[in-house]
Amino acid sequence: MSDNCAPRPTTSAAVDVVPLGARSEDIVKRGDHALFGVSTGNGYFTRRRLAEVVSWAAAHFAVVDVIHADLYLDTMCEALGYGRADARRSAAKQLRGVRRRIQGALEDIGGTAERVRARPLSAFVDEPAYREVRTRTREALRTDVELRGIRDAMAHQFLAKRLDAGAFPTVAQVQAALDYVDAELPFFVDSPSILGVPSSAHCYHAVLGMGRLLFSDRAAGLRPAHNQGYAVVACHD
Repeated sequence: MSDNCAPRPTTSAAVDVVPLGARSEDIVKRGDHALFGVSTGNGYFTRRRLAEVVSWAAAHFAVVDVIHADLYLDTMCEALGYGRADARRSAAKQLRGVRRRIQGALEDIGGTAERVRARPLSAFVDEPAYREVRTRTREALRTDVELRGIRDAMAHQFLAKRLDAGAFPTVAQVQAALDYVDAELPFFVDSPSILGVPSSAHCYHAVLGMGRLLFSDRAAGLRPAHNQGYAVVACHD
């Protein structure tokens, strides 16, 4: 990581916040918008932790979005060996659990939840702004070797949580995982245009490989929009 991308931590009553680079630090200070992505396989964001990070965000940003990943889960379950009907039921059960966590967290923070929008990723797939950014990321994945390598690593990490130890993934399983990661990639790159906000901080509890790559000083390849930031927001526990 370059000096320009050195983290500068801040602390609130419940969370630690580390913007990834000077530009991200400025975007966090601006306080226009914060985005939290929640997936079915992420055990970190319990109801309590979600309430803590979203409460912090609602106090510091004009608008907060919590988006849960609901695409390709049934495809993944089917690739893992479920019958089609069972795959749909399993995906639906996982999504109900995520939605309960998010809804419970919003109930716990009370009135400040009025500034929080909770939506599924599927709500954006037909939106022109999302489609435009998705086209950009797809084109970049064809030519940007570093980006494709990080995307592939994220997909394999996603699979590793669902396969038996030492199991080698099938072609169908790999493709389902790649589709899952690809659907989320636009929000790393240009969530301001997708969500209609002046600037946005993509918030997560750790530095994902995609965040580290995109918010470094890259000489070439895909870069995030000038008003897109990334911040690590982690609870004190």
